[in-house]
Amino acid sequence: MSLKNISKSFNSSLALKEFSFNFTKGKTTVLIGPSGCGKSTLLRLIVGLMKQDSGTITIDNELLSNSNLSSIRERIGYVIQDGGLFPHLTARENLSLMPIYTGWNND
Repeated sequence: MSLKNISKSFNSSLALKEFSFNFTKGKTTVLIGPSGCGKSTLLRLIVGLMKQDSGTITIDNELLSNSNLSSIRERIGYVIQDGGLFPHLTARENLSLMPIYTGWNND
């Protein structure tokens, strides 16, 4: 995975400015930093939950775009920091949401 010159702002607040990094396949990478430094924004950009203002994201030599977003999401795991479970659902129902939503085969 490669990120080149990624910038993202929210109104007048700059969250990421020309951030570049190459993730090595098979290696674990840890993002550490103070609150508000752009870690969550970066992850949201990588999984396509939001669009960067500028720069490119390449995953498995594919440029991340709307046309291949579903295909790329099938190869990426993302766990949100806080919560993430619906309290009114059972554990099984919470785990079943994504397969149901994306139409996975029951196998």
